[in-house]
Amino acid sequence: MLSDKLEEYSKSGIYPFHMPGHKRRGDMLCKISAEHDLTEVEGVDDLHSPCGILKEAMDNAAEFFGAKKTFFLVGGSTVGILSALAACTQRGGKIVCARNCHKSVYNGIALLGLSPIYVLPPVISPLGIHGSISPLDVEAALKENVNVQAVILTSPTYEGVISDISSISDICRRHGAVLIVDEAHGAHLGHFEGFPAGAVRSGADIVIQSAHKTLGALTQSALLHICGERVSADDVAKKLAVFETSSPSYLIMESIDGAICNLQAYGKQLFEEYAERLDRFLRKAAGLKSIDVFLCGRNGQVGSGEIFAFDRGKLTISAIRAGLTGTALARLLLKKYKIQVEMASLNYIVAMTSYCDVDEGFERLWTALSDIDGSAPCPLQEYAKALPFLTEAPDRAVEIFEAEVIDREYVHIEASSGRASGEFILAYPPGIPLIVPGEIINRELIKLICALVDAGVTVRKSESTGLFDISVLKIKAGEKSLK
Repeated sequence: MLSDKLEEYSKSGIYPFHMPGHKRRGDMLCKISAEHDLTEVEGVDDLHSPCGILKEAMDNAAEFFGAKKTFFLVGGSTVGILSALAACTQRGGKIVCARNCHKSVYNGIALLGLSPIYVLPPVISPLGIHGSISPLDVEAALKENVNVQAVILTSPTYEGVISDISSISDICRRHGAVLIVDEAHGAHLGHFEGFPAGAVRSGADIVIQSAHKTLGALTQSALLHICGERVSADDVAKKLAVFETSSPSYLIMESIDGAICNLQAYGKQLFEEYAERLDRFLRKAAGLKSIDVFLCGRNGQVGSGEIFAFDRGKLTISAIRAGLTGTALARLLLKKYKIQVEMASLNYIVAMTSYCDVDEGFERLWTALSDIDGSAPCPLQEYAKALPFLTEAPDRAVEIFEAEVIDREYVHIEASSGRASGEFILAYPPGIPLIVPGEIINRELIKLICALVDAGVTVRKSESTGLFDISVLKIKAGEKSLK
């Protein structure tokens, strides 16, 4: 049975440097009981028409986060992103979109028939991590394109990179565009000392957060915040009724409220202890010879233009100079040291921390990294060359929604160069598309996909199933007519 396997895993001794943020600690979750698994009966309110206990809980959440209005979500940040896009755009409209957005944003663009105008974050060498979205790039996109209805970006990123939401918000207001921020990884920001400000209090119009990623709530729990007067809460509620289940889980909603109440009561102490754990770990990590913890001891990148701010709770670690790819490092940590990290990319790993981590976890990670660092046969002074990553968005033949109705065929990856993709291709996590339907496949992309597969990174495709097969459209590059 599934329950047996989960019980076996939970007793394996593997430490979770990954989501959910409660780190499987029962003392950090509100009491979960089958007796609380209810439906919308009299006395327990209705998420889609709240007027009692759920309204009170969401009003309390809005006060804690500093929002005008807050909605509980039981379908993860994805349902919030889809609903926000649907509430703030009209079918066929234009949207400015950061190219490193999650796949749910692209699904929304396709569903709503939107035309995206991409802004690209800088790519930070040598790891290939995306930097902050430039306010100047957002302003240029809005100046060059009239009638843009919304701007959407991700902050913080999977690796913890934060954009200048306050400046971007001012720009959006001047140009009449709504600013939507996917802050799935930032629900913990802006409440206590030691962490940067969050998007809610920085001027965004809508902010979507995953309460399960960095707070002590159950998986699938999320929040949508309306932060001012520029977005209608009624319009958002109508779209949530479309995209979200009509039978929301009271256990998930209870866990959201419980996490918030826990922080209201004990958050200051919890985050002081959390900051101390991070400080101790990062001080030790600064002395590693061939393993690098991103920004540890090199904070000059913050404020340089590439990175506006950084969430130090995301430990982005590279052992490339020790001769280990990100996937190899992750496998070694799991098999030898019983540490499971959140993600492994070609050049680095992400160990996700939260205020629910304990001293033992950080000590185990430090011991493992120190051991690996000391056993590196010949640490390289420079990073290995030819670590592939994309620095530009592929050219676009047709829009995503147009690509959906064009005939396609499957070809080997080596024969796909110059063809328009018929599917999404992405490394998961983090779920950022390498290419979307309608974009032109180029040699750089093929090289990156092959390198990811060879390194053992999980590469997902929305249509083709063969490891090196790709769905392509039956049109030539630059051809606009639908067939």
